[in-house]
Amino acid sequence: MESKIVSDSISHHQIRLKHDNDFFTLTDRYYSSGLYLTYTSSLKKGIGKGQEQLSFTIGQEVYTPFNIITTNIEEQDRPYVGFLGLKTGWSSVKNKHSWDASLLVGIAGNNSGAGGFQRWYHKIFVVSDPPVWVDEMDNSLHANGYVGYLKEWTLAPNPFSITLAVQPSLAFGTRDQFAQANFIAYFGRRDPLASTMAYQRIGNTRREIFFSLRAGYRYVGYNALLEGNALGDNSIFLISPNREFVFGGFDVQHRFKKNEYWFGYRIQSPEATGTQSHKYVILSYARNF
Repeated sequence: MESKIVSDSISHHQIRLKHDNDFFTLTDRYYSSGLYLTYTSSLKKGIGKGQEQLSFTIGQEVYTPFNIITTNIEEQDRPYVGFLGLKTGWSSVKNKHSWDASLLVGIAGNNSGAGGFQRWYHKIFVVSDPPVWVDEMDNSLHANGYVGYLKEWTLAPNPFSITLAVQPSLAFGTRDQFAQANFIAYFGRRDPLASTMAYQRIGNTRREIFFSLRAGYRYVGYNALLEGNALGDNSIFLISPNREFVFGGFDVQHRFKKNEYWFGYRIQSPEATGTQSHKYVILSYARNF
């Protein structure tokens, strides 16, 4: 009986559905929405000595200007663009630090289906005139790589733990080029780094309930969803991003048995000259098995 209880408390796979939307913050602009479906699996034999896992995410992102009803390009502060991509990720945890790497391939532009999805979403759920989606960026293919490192310090143990984390990362490719640093503080009942839902880790399904505060800084080398494809783009409306911006927010996360619930709030400074700050909400559910 005891061995069965232990076995039932371990998961090796996970399916996660995540939805970002600024409609819940009573705005409808910039990073307007994102929809992601992720499958994650733990690796019995990895490339190192840490606890490793592999994930696959298909996601669609929607970006619009501040004024979504004007057809005059001079009244828009950023181009319409959608992105549809497949991301493969690997991560490894050992002690109080972890490494991760991922590869993203996808398409930006009309063929991403983002414009059609947002118009359908407005008609069904928002019950308002949908964005006009004029002068959308041209279709272009993208490939991008991401690498990151994470280090944690536990200041107080469970049942109400306090954990601090620093998380630098780099992005390189045709879609994103940036250097970024996240600073996060966690408060509440939380698993160790190797199995906590704070970083979408799978393994133990012990109960977790905690909240976190975060802040970050990003230096941008290139942003194809504002500037177009670096290899060449004939889109009518392209702009240069702010090379530096800051962001922050908070999260409330809860794992109950094999179910994981996540509510997040994000706010960031303007991404380009002439744009405004932006905020959106994260809603996510995951099932471990």
